[in-house]
This record gives sequence, structure tokens and C-alpha cells, in this order.
Amino acid sequence: MKKEYFVQYSHQSIINSFDFPKDIFVPITIGISDITENLITSLVEKMFNLPVFFVLESMIFGYEKETLIENNIHFYEFSSDGAIIKVDSVEKLDLVSELTEKLVSNGLSVFIFHGKGIVDQDLIPSRQWNKPTVFKNVDINIVETFIDVEEVGFTIFSKNSQFNSPGKIPNYISGDYSLDINSSDI
Repeated sequence: MKKEYFVQYSHQSIINSFDFPKDIFVPITIGISDITENLITSLVEKMFNLPVFFVLESMIFGYEKETLIENNIHFYEFSSDGAIIKVDSVEKLDLVSELTEKLVSNGLSVFIFHGKGIVDQDLIPSRQWNKPTVFKNVDINIVETFIDVEEVGFTIFSKNSQFNSPGKIPNYISGDYSLDINSSDI
């Protein structure tokens, strides 16, 4: 049996959790109870051309860093356990998607950025418990799409007209999942 998901316009609290200009990006929330590496890989492959950037706020288990090093995947390290990875091949995408799935299934967030001219060092997030997440060094004009992946789903913030309504998003979700139309803004 396929796992269900829903697609809705994002709630204002989700929109306010990031310090981005509110009138530039359309935020769409996808609720899924079980995010797998196949879902992440499929989503990225269907939505974007590589490269994309994955921002792992925390690699708390330790094996993530070792896995990246063992597989010769360059990453920009920030803070004591954060990493930004430029994914420019399917092999890297598969590996980083697997790491992402494990991190989000343990309650952590991972961010995915797509756009022309993005530099990995600019994607360092600043998060405080009572303030929105800020990517203060990012030139917002070059970011086309930003995805916040969490344990219960993900939120897509995009300028791209291909992703600007809940009705368009199911085209990018893996066939392993089925749309719950009754819970969706379609």
C-alpha cells in the first residue's frame, strides 16, 4: 500500500519561520509521515538540474562526516557539526539523500537550495529558538528554490512557476506515494 501525503499552501507560522522576503517565494507544504532517501532523490531529480546544495545543520551521529570523507565528497564544514554539500552528480545525490533521510527521521532539518551562482559558504544558517532562521549571506536573487526537509514532510519555497501551487507538486513526488486529495489544497 502506498504511503499518503498532502499538499497545501503553507501556514503563516511556517512562512514566518524563515527570514526571506515574503512576496518573492511561494511556500507550499507537503506532509508525509515517512520520508525516504528515494523520495528525496526522486524529488530533486524531477525538480532540478544539478547542482543543488544540501545544508546539514547537524551531523550529530558522527558517521555522516566519515561517510562523506570515505566517499570523497567535498563539503564545507561550519559550526562544530554542520556541513554544506554541493551535489553535482547522481552518485552524490543518492548518498546525500540517504544521509538526509536518516537525519530528518531523527528530528533534524536539512535544507536544499537550487539556483545559479550559489556559493556553499553563503548558505550557513543562523537559528535561534525565538527568531526566524536566517541565511544572512545568501543573495536571495540567485536562489530559485529552497526546500526545508523535516521529519513530517517538507516545505518548498520557490520563485519557479512550475512549483507555485499545490496542484503542480504531485508531478514531482515519487510514485511510491499517493496524494490525499481530501487533505490537500487542490
